[in-house]
Amino acid sequence: MGADGEELAKDLGPLAALTIGVGTMIGAGIFVLPGPAVARLGPLTALAFVVGGALALLTALSASELGTAMPVSGGAYYYINQGLGPLFGSIAGWGNWLGLAFASAFYMYGFGAYVNEFISVGGLTLGPLSLAPAQIIGLVGAAFFIAVNYIGAKETGRLQNVIVITLVAILAVFTLFGLLDANLETLRPIDPFGWTPLLPVTGLVFVSYLGFVQITSVAEEIQDPGRNLPRAVIGSVVLVTAMYVLILLAVLSAVEFDVVAGNETAVVDVARILMGPLGAAALLLGGLLATASSANASILASSRINFAMGRAKLVTP
Repeated sequence: MGADGEELAKDLGPLAALTIGVGTMIGAGIFVLPGPAVARLGPLTALAFVVGGALALLTALSASELGTAMPVSGGAYYYINQGLGPLFGSIAGWGNWLGLAFASAFYMYGFGAYVNEFISVGGLTLGPLSLAPAQIIGLVGAAFFIAVNYIGAKETGRLQNVIVITLVAILAVFTLFGLLDANLETLRPIDPFGWTPLLPVTGLVFVSYLGFVQITSVAEEIQDPGRNLPRAVIGSVVLVTAMYVLILLAVLSAVEFDVVAGNETAVVDVARILMGPLGAAALLLGGLLATASSANASILASSRINFAMGRAKLVTP
């Protein structure tokens, strides 16, 4: 709450709070990491995602406690500022904001790359400045998401709900096709590289669990935060962990190991094998939606960190 006692409107319902966390996490663990992780650990990669989810859940429990006790904008920045003072609060706030700014740019570049798979766009040269197609699309997409966020959190939450529900539906159909073609024999041996790489691979896949913390950055705008915030934080980790494991096991039991190992577009190639060109297009759309949801949530969360720092006079109000 600001010095003037005013609070932000509570425009985010329980579903929007959940999809902010799920939408930020659901990308890398499905569309990027399975190939490199399976190349190092084999089918045991599913256990690495379980261990990563369990570790993330411990952090989620702490985050939900802090968010429930201090349901205000800013999330981790606010907690550090309150506990350790403005010096460490400034370091945490600027660091978190810059991190989310770069992450948003990364997501939008990925968004541009996926869109360019559907709609071919040419590059652009303006004097010494040269923009690739993915950069042009990413800039246009960023302008759109910033505009939606500027209009209000309610509109951002609604857009996030649509994106994430559509993405989860696509992945559910893909998983069903994988399970229908499953052959448990392809999962053997489950540990072709032994158990030694388990912890290093867990560290690799753990980065895909970091998005749930963004929920606490918008805690002030969540309806009934005492109930909905911990449900969203903990629920997003549990839901995403279950999705990661189910999708990975469905993929590894439906196709040969070599199709996935080391393949950075593994799920798209598996979808092409199981569902044909339409399936590959659906998973490309899923990748597009995953990058969009991550960018949308990151732009929303980063703006609340600046806002909270302005309240505390650490930056200009």
